[in-house]
Amino acid sequence: MSVGVYVLGGGGHAKVAIATLQSAGFSIEAIYDDDTSKLGTRMLGIEIVGSTPPPNWWQDKSRRAFIAIGDNAIRTRLGSLNAEWMVAKHANSVVHESVQVGEGTLICAGVVIQPDTTIGRHAIANTSSSIDHDCTVGDFAHVGPGAVLAGGVQVGAAAFIGAGATVMPGLSIGSGAAVGAGAVVTKNVARGQVVAGVPARELKND
Repeated sequence: MSVGVYVLGGGGHAKVAIATLQSAGFSIEAIYDDDTSKLGTRMLGIEIVGSTPPPNWWQDKSRRAFIAIGDNAIRTRLGSLNAEWMVAKHANSVVHESVQVGEGTLICAGVVIQPDTTIGRHAIANTSSSIDHDCTVGDFAHVGPGAVLAGGVQVGAAAFIGAGATVMPGLSIGSGAAVGAGAVVTKNVARGQVVAGVPARELKND
């Protein structure tokens, strides 16, 4: 018998999360999204029933849920709700048995995570990303589609690694930092810093 899950988020990223949850054997109870224009519409055959329920709704009994939103800041906010957060690990991902994965984390199709890596709470390893040995991916961080973390990379909380980016071995990406799509990171990225390019360089506001 499958386990029912409430999904928070009704955007494009939610389609990937729902497909991953279903691949992992979960069934979807309902979708919630704060965009009222989506009320009553369906995503992958599942109805969007309303806005995110208030905190007291989550406290009266245990409810299994998943935050299907790509934005790190929104996941961080919703992660404080008193839900029983599920891990969504796609059947077509490869995750070594030594890997530690926190609650609420999404591991999409084609992802490879190598030995002795730690993935935090509500993190995202997006489609076909590769996370090598001895890496740490912090809570609410997002490793984008096709991104590559070489061995021993440390990614801070709520950091973002863009699609197709590569981070060279042993480097650190600070909390809240962002790495642009296709970048090649050859040196540490500081907390909150935004970098892009080959090799990656800081983007500064004029």
